[in-house]
Amino acid sequence: TNVYPLDLNASEAQQTTISSLKSLPSTFKLAFGFFSDNVPLAGYRRKSYMLLGWAITSLSMILLLTFSDLSVEAMALNNEQMVNGDGSSGRDFLRH
Repeated sequence: TNVYPLDLNASEAQQTTISSLKSLPSTFKLAFGFFSDNVPLAGYRRKSYMLLGWAITSLSMILLLTFSDLSVEAMALNNEQMVNGDGSSGRDFLRH
């Protein structure tokens, strides 16, 4: 189930877009496999691409950690903004 779009109070169209974007990388799996087998990087067919992927992932996580506001006040403000006019939030919807 897609719990995260419910937390964002996303419309059905937005939920469909989020689901499509989540599955997008798996569509390139076969093409990337052929590419990595035929174009070795630094003399290795797979290991160098795995290290490159881990480096990009690590850099992305460091950038998210560095430039995201993870303070308690920001989290509380974000939770307040997610509350609907009737006092329920997207998470309460899942409990009913």
